[in-house]
Amino acid sequence: MSQGPLDVEEAFNRHKNIVPQVRQAYEQAIADIFADLSAKELEPFAEILVQQENTCLDTATIIEQLKNRMTGILCRLNHQFFDINGVDNKLITLEVLKEKFACHQGKNWNVYNIAPEDFTRPVRMRLIDSSIRFMERQLESQQSQLELALTKCHANRQVLQNLQDERVKLKAIMEEQSSIFEEAKPILLELDNQVIDLL
Repeated sequence: MSQGPLDVEEAFNRHKNIVPQVRQAYEQAIADIFADLSAKELEPFAEILVQQENTCLDTATIIEQLKNRMTGILCRLNHQFFDINGVDNKLITLEVLKEKFACHQGKNWNVYNIAPEDFTRPVRMRLIDSSIRFMERQLESQQSQLELALTKCHANRQVLQNLQDERVKLKAIMEEQSSIFEEAKPILLELDNQVIDLL
């Protein structure tokens, strides 16, 4: 069942407290990176300064300053990463999705334990999809050929119609000529008889 806009907004508001928790956890992890840094780490540098410049190095103060500075730099970089990439919204979205699909938690998603029909379903669906696309291309080709054939058929019908019209016209002319000949036939026979009488 799909969630409405109000349900989604309510779910986002419900999980907003995850953001400060994650940010705090990152800041603590960054602080822990430099927690083990001690004065012993700078003893070699102190000995060099004593030998070269006859100067004592206050390692405790430098270590504290180094810890604070490096922690501050990494924390700023972490905040920029969160802000630029919209991590806050993505964290809330992740929590909403985890809540929505909690009913699937603990299920066995091992693909080797599912039935062969389910295992091969994606491949079969892809093949069916390819077959459908092939048949669609075939139908498009046949449609194009059908349209071309219909165009030729229409042109041939027009030629036949023109021939039929010409045939009707010629038949009318022939019938008219035959009628004139039939009317003239007695006169021609009379003239023929007169010529024979004169001879």
